[in-house]
Amino acid sequence: MLPPILEVYVVWHPEDREGEQIAAWLLEHFRGVPYSGLVGGAVEVYARSIPWTQDSDAPRPLPCQVPLPYGLPHARVTAIVPILGVRLARALAQDSSDWRDYLDSLHTAVEDGEETIRAFPVRLQSTVDSTYYGEIGNLQALHPASCEDPAVLCRELSQAVAQLVGDPFGERLRVFISHTKRHAVEEQPDYVDELVGRVRNTIAHTHLQAFFDAADLQPGTDWEEELRSNAGSSALLAIRTDLYASREWCQREFLIAKRASMPIVTLNGLYRTEERGSFLMDHVPAVGYRQANDGSRQASVEEALNLLVDAALARALWGFQRETLEVLGVSWTPLHAPEPVTLLPWLLENRQRAIEEGPLLIMHPDPPLGPEEAKALIELLEVAGVQDVIDVVTPRTYMSRTTR
Repeated sequence: MLPPILEVYVVWHPEDREGEQIAAWLLEHFRGVPYSGLVGGAVEVYARSIPWTQDSDAPRPLPCQVPLPYGLPHARVTAIVPILGVRLARALAQDSSDWRDYLDSLHTAVEDGEETIRAFPVRLQSTVDSTYYGEIGNLQALHPASCEDPAVLCRELSQAVAQLVGDPFGERLRVFISHTKRHAVEEQPDYVDELVGRVRNTIAHTHLQAFFDAADLQPGTDWEEELRSNAGSSALLAIRTDLYASREWCQREFLIAKRASMPIVTLNGLYRTEERGSFLMDHVPAVGYRQANDGSRQASVEEALNLLVDAALARALWGFQRETLEVLGVSWTPLHAPEPVTLLPWLLENRQRAIEEGPLLIMHPDPPLGPEEAKALIELLEVAGVQDVIDVVTPRTYMSRTTR
């Protein structure tokens, strides 16, 4: 267990019943696959609703309001999700209620506290005027659909937190759209253009920022350097159509992002056949582009973008854990399990150190490599002559050794 990284607090009046459902959605989401590979305790979701004491109707204070006992550390990042509903507004209008003092205290903690404490309100559809909620009500709320669509809620909050962390994405999460402009003979002439256009249009209706080379490269810029820079500092969405894997620049963009430990998701939009794949482009999450009808096509794009946002936040959280793991003696903490295209550059730089100072420990998020994958990696280490001085583990496999 490392110090907590992200804590999400969902705060709602107990009679605003939607708050319980929203809290359940977020709890299920942050316990899901994208975050399961981090060291235990990286993400926690807490509810604040029922009264904490007999003489007050307000819930238990957050650590940013009242410090934890015994000097326990608070989370590196705190995301507060106040649910603004009618029942909360009614409580705030009553002099006998402590909810106004509670929300004012939360707002003070956000305003006067660290930069990594933020509130992201959700306004229920029946919400009254925002002035009823004090200063909390004046904060920019999550997308209106967040109160009824768990996918929108989780994407909006995950993106906001990833941007709050900042590095390497800055103030707005940027999606690098990697695609080929070429069409295979078997593809319809406008198939690739329509697919890429759908992705761009979907991003335009979110808070994400797209980087699309044809539109975003300014005249007079070094286009090759711009592509390299953006591929190595953005979340990469690879639109894998029939010719994608064979195109030189698609391979290059993918490899740059992979070696920079950028989050990558493949939208698998093969129209008919792929002449050949590419070993550079495997080992990343993929979403199938379901073409049955317009609704399924749109849902596929949204699913890929949602998965990419989660991958971006998981990368940011792993970056916090990486700091502690390296202090504890872990030599390399890649975002993804090592593979030849990522392990080879590291070996070129660290092989001699491993021989002279070994053993060196490599730790990546769970899940662990499969037996055949691990065998292939060991063979590569044998060729390099360092199979006995380099150990590849995940948090769970490492802990299973130390607790035997």
